[in-house]
Amino acid sequence: MPTPAEKLRRQLAAVPGLRGRGPVSYDYGKWIDGTHHLLVTLFGEHSAEEQGFLEIVGEGAEARGWGLPLAPDNPWGMQARLDRAEEYLRRLLAGVEAAAS
Repeated sequence: MPTPAEKLRRQLAAVPGLRGRGPVSYDYGKWIDGTHHLLVTLFGEHSAEEQGFLEIVGEGAEARGWGLPLAPDNPWGMQARLDRAEEYLRRLLAGVEAAAS
């Protein structure tokens, strides 16, 4: 069974592929939903980690990327949200790795 750190690394490993596709809103939305579910599973519903992620990507299907335009220059476009989500997950991963050692 993968460790929490491995699960976070898997989500982070998907980011370059999302960027390479544009990202496509469908793929981005699936990634956001999967990442959110992972954070709820690892840290608990309404945890600081889950809430922090939702603050970055937004709440609700539309805010999370389902049908969201790319909007490269918009701070709430997919690219900007993906950048923030990647940075946030890297910080969470560092915390998980530090706690495990």
